[in-house]
Amino acid sequence: MSDTVQTRISRAARVAANAAEEATEAITTLRTEIPSSLVDLFEKSVARAKDVHEKAASVMQHSTEAFEEAFSCARRGQAEYRAKMMEIARANADLAFDLARALCEAKTPGDLFESAMAHQRRQFDRAAMQMKELSALTQKVVSDTTEPIRNGVAERFKLAS
Repeated sequence: MSDTVQTRISRAARVAANAAEEATEAITTLRTEIPSSLVDLFEKSVARAKDVHEKAASVMQHSTEAFEEAFSCARRGQAEYRAKMMEIARANADLAFDLARALCEAKTPGDLFESAMAHQRRQFDRAAMQMKELSALTQKVVSDTTEPIRNGVAERFKLAS
């Protein structure tokens, strides 16, 4: 967890603890002046607020960890996607050079036409294959990125409720 987020969480926990201590001191001070039923009600309210705060702090801490894991997965996925795009660009450049070589080696206009048509077929097949690969990679990256959020955040909210 980043230092800034952890510092904020611990600062909020200290503030809540101080508030609980002040409320407890207020209860002891006012105990003699307020009817016992109101004191009991106030004590129960403070206990509930303290419990809710602890649960909320726990949810926030685990949610932050889940989002950090999601961002880390997204970064890794972006690197994979970029590498795949470079691989596709290199393959397409090689295919273009193969076409240029075939066109230079052609002896007749029929050979030129045949080379161009063969290139178009290979290019179409390769583009379809590349789109499938990119689609599968995109689905994998999205799934890997959202998994920590789905599991981490949702599970914590279930536990807190």
